[in-house]
Amino acid sequence: MEDMVLTNDERRCLQMWFRQAIAKIETEEVTRSLMREHAADTTAARVGGHPSISVRRAPRSRFARIVKQLV
Repeated sequence: MEDMVLTNDERRCLQMWFRQAIAKIETEEVTRSLMREHAADTTAARVGGHPSISVRRAPRSRFARIVKQLV
């Protein structure tokens, strides 16, 4: 099987596509994380407790790390 040689335009197109895919995945992860934290905060407030404040970065998926290394 022969290795395919990509043109510079094809390489740039793939890099942009991967960057967009990574950005979308990270946005979805942050959204899910914030929704979970917000739901926990509102539940604690309704019960009478104090919502905890935590600053955590959403974990990056394994896929995103591998793709970022390729780009």
